[in-house]
Formats: sequence, C-alpha cells, structure tokens
Amino acid sequence: MTTRRAVRPVLRRLRPWLVGWFAFQAVVAVAGWLTAWRRNGGDESSTSIRRVLTHSGLELRPRNPALARVRVDMAMSGAEIDLTGLPQSAQGIDLTLRVLMGGAAVRVPPDWRVWWRFRGVGGMGGDGVVQRTHDEHAADLRIHAVVVLGGIGVEAG
Repeated sequence: MTTRRAVRPVLRRLRPWLVGWFAFQAVVAVAGWLTAWRRNGGDESSTSIRRVLTHSGLELRPRNPALARVRVDMAMSGAEIDLTGLPQSAQGIDLTLRVLMGGAAVRVPPDWRVWWRFRGVGGMGGDGVVQRTHDEHAADLRIHAVVVLGGIGVEAG
C-alpha cells in the first residue's frame, strides 16, 4: 500500500516533465496558428487552396470545377479532403500533402485515375477501388506526399 508521502516525491519528479510537455504543445500550437494566419489561402470555391494546421482537423470539400492545386501542411492533426463533388479536369489536380505525425483521407470519384509519389516514414495506400496509374500526366489527381510518422489513404467515393 502506498501512502500520500510516498506519492509526493514521484509527482515532484514528474512535474517538470509534464510542464515541459504541455509548454512544448502550446508553443507548437501557437506557431501553427501564426503560420496558418499568414499562409492559408483560398476557400472551397477557389482554384488554388492552401491550408496549414496543427493540433486540429480539416474537412475540405472543394466545389470549383477549375480547381488546379491543393496544398495541405499539417503537424499532429488530420485532414479529410473530399473531391467527389468535382467533375474530371482536363489538366488534372495537384494535391501536395506534408504531414508530421498525422493522417489524411482523400476521397475521389470512382472513375478518376490517381497517381502518387510518397516519401517518408509512414504509409500510403488505396482502398482497392481507386484506379492507380503510373503515368503522372494521364492522372486526374496527382498526389505529392511527404510524411513523417503518419499515413494517407485514398478511397473512391
């Protein structure tokens, strides 16, 4: 049986580590908020969209048929990008994902061809229904992904 006196030294030793961890999380959150404030651009009706996020989530459903580029930079967060409401584009859409300890789900129409290049530590894959192509120029969606300790899933909607 432990007594209150036995627990106090343990809490006293853990306190600096806990305070340091929460301070680190707060610094990353504030830095992400300031970066997002400066760098976020475009909305769901734009032809080019950029999002920067930390410690939060993103649900993005672009609706402009002329969409050409989406860029998402995220740390310790997640994103859901739904492209099912868009028609096939003649020039294709470029999606750039830079992920640090997070994940992203990309939903595309079932008849789209998807090309991707993945670099980093983590994983990327399709749901088996997605038509993956190895020709970057013939793809309807081109995904450029750099991931550290995260994952990206592509699924047909």
